[in-house]
Amino acid sequence: MATVTFANFIDSLPADTESLLRAPNLRLVVGNESCDLDSMACSLAWSHYLTCTGKASAVPVFQCRADELPLRTESVWLIQELGIPTAKLFYIGNLSVDKIAAAGSKVDLALVDHNAPTGVMADLVARVGTVVEIIDHHRDGRKWECPCTIEQVGSCATLVAERLLSDSGYALDKTVATLLLAAILLDTVNLSSAEKRVTEKDSTMVQKLLPLVARQQEDFYFQLLDARLNVSWLTTPQLLQRDFKKVQCGHYVLGFCSIPCLVSDLAQREHLNGDCLQFSQLQGVHALLLLGAVFPKEGPRRRQIGLYQPRDHVTGVSHDFAESISSVLESQEVLNCEHISVPSFNGVVLEQRNTLLSRKQILPMVSDFLAAVEHDSHPGLSDVIRTYATEQSHDKDSVPRLSVSSLSLADIQPSVGVPVDPMGAVLLPSTTHHDQPPPIAEYTLEEEVTDHRRYRVVCVGGEKVRVDLSLIQNYRGIVQHGGYSGSNAIIFISACYLPPRNIPNYQEILHQLFFYVLSVLEQIIVEGYIVVYLHYTTPQNSLPGMSVFHKFYKMVDRRLRKQLQLLYIVHPTVWVKAMLRLMRPFVSSKFYRKIHFIGNLQELSEHVPLNQFTIPEAILSIDDSFDPNEPQHKDTPKQEAPPTQEAVPQEASLEPIPEQLDDPPAAPDTPLTLEAAAPPTHDATPTHDATPTHDAMPN
Repeated sequence: MATVTFANFIDSLPADTESLLRAPNLRLVVGNESCDLDSMACSLAWSHYLTCTGKASAVPVFQCRADELPLRTESVWLIQELGIPTAKLFYIGNLSVDKIAAAGSKVDLALVDHNAPTGVMADLVARVGTVVEIIDHHRDGRKWECPCTIEQVGSCATLVAERLLSDSGYALDKTVATLLLAAILLDTVNLSSAEKRVTEKDSTMVQKLLPLVARQQEDFYFQLLDARLNVSWLTTPQLLQRDFKKVQCGHYVLGFCSIPCLVSDLAQREHLNGDCLQFSQLQGVHALLLLGAVFPKEGPRRRQIGLYQPRDHVTGVSHDFAESISSVLESQEVLNCEHISVPSFNGVVLEQRNTLLSRKQILPMVSDFLAAVEHDSHPGLSDVIRTYATEQSHDKDSVPRLSVSSLSLADIQPSVGVPVDPMGAVLLPSTTHHDQPPPIAEYTLEEEVTDHRRYRVVCVGGEKVRVDLSLIQNYRGIVQHGGYSGSNAIIFISACYLPPRNIPNYQEILHQLFFYVLSVLEQIIVEGYIVVYLHYTTPQNSLPGMSVFHKFYKMVDRRLRKQLQLLYIVHPTVWVKAMLRLMRPFVSSKFYRKIHFIGNLQELSEHVPLNQFTIPEAILSIDDSFDPNEPQHKDTPKQEAPPTQEAVPQEASLEPIPEQLDDPPAAPDTPLTLEAAAPPTHDATPTHDATPTHDAMPN
């Protein structure tokens, strides 16, 4: 058996396809398309082993171009640390399938760190290549028979190291051992017990390799980790390309970018949004999912998910496509995600509390959902939604339904850091040591009038909750009374008045706004009511998560739920339909039979009168051209938090702050007056004697 040093082996590698074909008994050893350190180490190590043992003239092939290698910062650091000349390595750009086919040559392939060839290698196998062996640690997806070692361990390098160490005729080179050790440590996060993918075999191989490399395990791991995190010199497109995977699911194409930093930190880059747009155009994707992770030596691990939708150029996809994906991810309890505010990023950012799950787990969640909602042609729940429903309730009737009458204020009162009494007053600690309480100041007539204008009291769960109207004055246009249809009150809900999530007191305002809507319903409903929901043009950072809708639905009293006669959803979008699907396991089938989709205002006027309702200008501007499968004609700007204001009486102007262009749309000039449209007598004939022409929500 010939002994070939690793340095000599690298020097002997061919430079192009012509010199490659001159090698006798040729075998290409190919890692996966991400070309991460595990793939690089395994292809180099296994090629060296095959060559030294005389089993083949093996050539390691990196599935990246030479100019893309610097993006793999930990790989570059290790290669330079070991003195391996990068110019001598064989990259996918050096390979020409056409030249191999023209020469009439046949090529054997060994696959490491994957078991199904992709891209150029898939073309090579289809035309002139044969897969003769596989070493991999992923799920077995091969379509041919060949000698293989497939075992789901933490790193493919573990399996390669086991094969090399078991052959007494092969002397494991120090450089090869270092490459394999580095890959195992990075893939298993230094054999962390928190990583469920770590196996006993991974630990055994590390213990066998350490004496051969003469390095201290923890120091070596953090050197590699520091190199991986050292991406400050990379441009944003390089960082996105560094570990990029494109996935197509029917009509939709998504790009998954794993980045070694938090999305909130990446968002501090000056031209991030423009770079994301250009990268999306270059890759031809409908949305980018940025999967950020940091695992510091000290302190907690963190993961974030950023969703970016290039709305300026994509056609055929709803403008709230990324929001729909966000809702799906939020619905997965196993991820434990929640929205965080990153104003400089034109997308959605989720904090992923379960840091054990990576792209391998997130990708199928999203792809399953897309398979279910593509063009809204799949009426059934996707696997991911079924999984969510099963984890949450097993059966919709088993979900604890918290009606208003069964709720306590502890369940619904937003936390503001101080105690709140049932009337909404702040409870301050006593500052006096006297036994007698201080005298109560006189409550003047002027104060009583002011408070009456500023506050409204709604009964929740048998307790009175005070709604601060001045707190929600910019958002009160969300609900309008549109008269009556027979004995049914007509309620218009305009989602464009929802508050932006990035305001400091968002939760408090959202709760107050919900209680305000409840108070309106209770004052105007006689027997039943019809809700018209206008969703389109809502700013993307004002859309609540699925958990918010679920929570508020549970708060609605059973009486109000039963009195709802019809729910018209005007200008329905993918996001709306996705939310309805996600809510389906928790609401009654009767509720879904009340839902009707309306394509435009003309169609809506056939079912309810519009003359007592002020339609937001934003809705009017897009009504004629609305297409649920097209993006908005203009990007909906993110709302900014309105400036802090002094409390004002209810009669104060409801118009937004002047020149605050990104505020919610102006509320109607005429404030909501519940006396404007008196309910008719009970013997009035309802106008809804026909079923709406639009299909109801599919079962």
